[in-house]
Amino acid sequence: MRIAWLTDIHLNFLLTEQTLAFLRLVRSAQPDAILISGDIAEAHNLHRYLELIDSELAKPVYFVLGNHDYYHGSIAGVRELVADICEGHPRLKYLTQSEAPIELTPLVALVGHDGWADGRFGDYEKSIVQMTDWQLITDFIGRGKRERWPILQALADDAASHLRRVLPHALENYQTVLVITHVPPLREACWHQGRPSDDQWAPHFACKAVGDVLLDMARTHPHRTIEVFCGHTHGMGRCRPRRNLLIHTGGADYGEPQIQRIFEL
Repeated sequence: MRIAWLTDIHLNFLLTEQTLAFLRLVRSAQPDAILISGDIAEAHNLHRYLELIDSELAKPVYFVLGNHDYYHGSIAGVRELVADICEGHPRLKYLTQSEAPIELTPLVALVGHDGWADGRFGDYEKSIVQMTDWQLITDFIGRGKRERWPILQALADDAASHLRRVLPHALENYQTVLVITHVPPLREACWHQGRPSDDQWAPHFACKAVGDVLLDMARTHPHRTIEVFCGHTHGMGRCRPRRNLLIHTGGADYGEPQIQRIFEL
């Protein structure tokens, strides 16, 4: 099975013809399935780009959403919209709403969740980083730093709970489990300009709650392999915190989407 992995493609930064050219490039790689680890577009145009991805690629597309996908919308509202889109386009699979592992081959299964930066790495209280999320996602508009923190943690904990539910079944039945998420789950996977983010940026670019679940699952299933694909930081890197846990973080530039990797299962 031939897989194409994309992340942080931000199609809303492209002209229509550029978007079509990129999707034709993906199609020319002849994947059997496509994985997208978030930041596809923005809330008000996400439906159009998902439908275009479906029509142009005509293959199963397994995806999660990133923070940019919620811009100009609310988290609950966008997730409801995406559920409706997927219902009408069965090749589109939103992993955050999938409560069972998806079999890719008899040995490999797929799970995923958006994830969310939870402020548990670095120094959230002293960080002066201002995310655009605070102005463009309804859930955060008008809230101060202390008011946002429990929301961020609740979103991350929801992602962690989802993976804690679905991963055990996947690891009991498959040799390898691929995990798709938007936000790097460990600080050492939170790459920026060739090294992990500092205390100012790490609170906003890594998800400790999901990382803790992955480390625990790797520990309790030592003879299984967990391979994670994420994005968010726009910095490419790879880390292996456990012998059987490998995390790939994709690189990106606005206006220049790319295929992160083509691999075969």
